[in-house]
Amino acid sequence: MITNITLIDSPSGEKLVKIDLSEEREMPGPVVMGQGSELAREVVPVVSQILRSMPGFSGGRIRVPRLTIYLSEDEWDKILDKPNIGEYLEVVFEDKKIQVRGGD
Repeated sequence: MITNITLIDSPSGEKLVKIDLSEEREMPGPVVMGQGSELAREVVPVVSQILRSMPGFSGGRIRVPRLTIYLSEDEWDKILDKPNIGEYLEVVFEDKKIQVRGGD
């Protein structure tokens, strides 16, 4: 999923378009040592609820950065159907090639 599109300056002063792709994953639950104890059975649901209420942890899903693409302004301008934040792109690894395709 596209999570960020930013216009940045390269060290040489050239304008670049930076596209960040991330993957959403289920957030693992808390790990408690001594899970067989009565205390652990009482504490784990409370800790899980506190984590879900914290910003960035809600919904039990986290975003994991996967790929960042840098395009020159000319390359960006050549894209007719420009991608938007929230859209999905397909990244394909084949032999020694990496292809990025529009998602369906």
